[in-house]
Amino acid sequence: MPLSRRAMMKSMAGVLVLARGGDLFADASIPVLGYGGTRQVDPAYLSNGFIGIRPGAIPLLPALTCVTGFVYRHPDLQVEALSPAPYPLATDLRVNGASLRQPERTALTTQALDMNNGELTTEFVYDCGDDVRLMVKVRQFASRSEPTLLWQRIDLQTSAPTPVDFIPQVSLTDVPGQLISNAAPGTGGVDRALLFQSSGNLSRLGIAVRVLPDKEFSRNQDLSGYAGNIVPNQTYTFHVLASLVSSFYHDEPDMEAIRLVNWGAQTGVDRLLADNRSAWSDLWKSRVLVTGDDRDQKVLDAAFFYLHCSVHQANLNGMAPYGLSSSRYYLGHTFWDTDTWSLLPVLLSSPRTAESLLRFRLRGLPAAKKAAGLFGYRGAQFPWEAAPLQGEEVTPVFAATGWAEQHIVPDVALAFWQYQLATGDRDFLDEATWPVLRAVAEWIESRGVTTQRGFEIHNIMGPDETSNGLDNSAYVNLACRMVMKASIRCAQMKGLPVPARWQSIAREMYLPFNAEGALTIAEGSSNVAIGDLSYLFPFDVDLDQAAVESTWRAFRGKKESAVGIGFARAATSALAAAMDDRKGAAELFRLSWEPFWLEPFGMIREASSQTYGCFVTDYGAILQTAMFGFTGIRIGESDWNKYSVTLPENWRSIEIERIYVRGEQKHVIAKHGSKARIVDL
Repeated sequence: MPLSRRAMMKSMAGVLVLARGGDLFADASIPVLGYGGTRQVDPAYLSNGFIGIRPGAIPLLPALTCVTGFVYRHPDLQVEALSPAPYPLATDLRVNGASLRQPERTALTTQALDMNNGELTTEFVYDCGDDVRLMVKVRQFASRSEPTLLWQRIDLQTSAPTPVDFIPQVSLTDVPGQLISNAAPGTGGVDRALLFQSSGNLSRLGIAVRVLPDKEFSRNQDLSGYAGNIVPNQTYTFHVLASLVSSFYHDEPDMEAIRLVNWGAQTGVDRLLADNRSAWSDLWKSRVLVTGDDRDQKVLDAAFFYLHCSVHQANLNGMAPYGLSSSRYYLGHTFWDTDTWSLLPVLLSSPRTAESLLRFRLRGLPAAKKAAGLFGYRGAQFPWEAAPLQGEEVTPVFAATGWAEQHIVPDVALAFWQYQLATGDRDFLDEATWPVLRAVAEWIESRGVTTQRGFEIHNIMGPDETSNGLDNSAYVNLACRMVMKASIRCAQMKGLPVPARWQSIAREMYLPFNAEGALTIAEGSSNVAIGDLSYLFPFDVDLDQAAVESTWRAFRGKKESAVGIGFARAATSALAAAMDDRKGAAELFRLSWEPFWLEPFGMIREASSQTYGCFVTDYGAILQTAMFGFTGIRIGESDWNKYSVTLPENWRSIEIERIYVRGEQKHVIAKHGSKARIVDL
């Protein structure tokens, strides 16, 4: 299976002018997005960061499902990958013994995704024949309060009296692997209990389904489901709870799934519904509220929703560029996308969830140390593509990124340092931040060489994956210098002696500049490193203002059209604003999402030619740009409102009701031209 590999921009010269079409959005409320009719769309994405499902227009039919920790050996690439999982909400409705799971007899009325609470509501009609129509309404969500649980409510109405059988099913369609056990209905008090083994026997998945039937229905004769007679002008309601647990989280995942689904039933659907809505309501307090542009506001809301859909503090298996919306694209592996583009917005909104992302990296530290040794280095070399289970390198061998794109190492370290500064968590400093920063500092020390020009790093790939074997990548060297300074400070915080070698590397790191004083992508390159600057901008890039301005002038002096992937454009829009190019900032920010927006559910695509969405990396970059780049906020040991607020020309202010600063809740008010106000709630 060929995978698209991100070809990063070599230069982003000039600024494209957007074609202004009609408004995509009507107002600034949190979006409820949907559609009706027969058109084909990329299915909606429901997730809580632990389970992800993609229900189609008829959500009772088989649907793509992913569960954190459930992996298989990819049949073509032969690496550990997130596995497709059984869909536990499949349901057959039968009238007079005939199954109605026939798409040609089904007409969708509406399907709407409410981003306020992560609930998907679908209404459709079955033509049962003999002038009988069955009206069906389905509501679904992935519970944020009980992460292994999916909830589904099915309401039935009929146009004429008719008998109906309600048959809960677990769909194994297109799921590689084998069914190990399928317990009889009623086992453990549940309707379905399965144990499924992934292809390659890398993991197992327990699935338990419990139906809370309408009072008018009772068990049918073969115990496969429930039977009853329905009449017009009355609604018949079924609640379905499903729990999915991988063997990463429990050695007997099928038994644990039964326990958890029964826990959900004991909790009660009303409380589950209320708790899920409460969890989302609490998260939305960190909404990035923009005054001045309703379209950008809706995109920021979609970014917030889909990013937080894809993370959960209970998930210890990292986060892939597509979250749990797909097992196919990037195979469920964790890239720099998480550490560099998604962590910071999560960190300000939900520090405990950000910690779970870092604990995945911490669990992979032993593997990273082994990898460094295999390459002949000291310290730890984190993988470009990290496996969900143990965090080892699993980049498919056809991709040079697996051995060359080593900038992931300082990327991971910077993420730990940002968390440390943001939380001030002393225990985390001792058990996580310091071990990681020390190992990465040792890797940097062994990775480079000292020359007459300073400390240099040779033969590496930067973020531009079309160029390999570079000497002194601007991004790599800048990031490594920032990590060395962070490691020095971290040692001081622990009261430990600072190695003299670390101090000299931090002072003497070589950076490639051209004759005009502009930073270039690498030694010998004529391309200005505008992307490299932009990517590190929210991390308070370690470069003096004169060099930043020289690099920006060189970039603006180019005449080619702007190129680059969405998240690169978002990052560069913040630098444009800081350089007082507010028009360019507005246009670049719009270019970061508009060509990639996918109706009807606001899914961002990685490339405009694709027909599938939920590229979480772009969502993270969009939020990060607004929360840090435009506001001038930088996470540090002292005041965070470090720089003046510089907004796109069509924005007047940014307000965030709540962020977390060292465990305290703060309110952010950012108006163009002055420093942001970060005040107590």
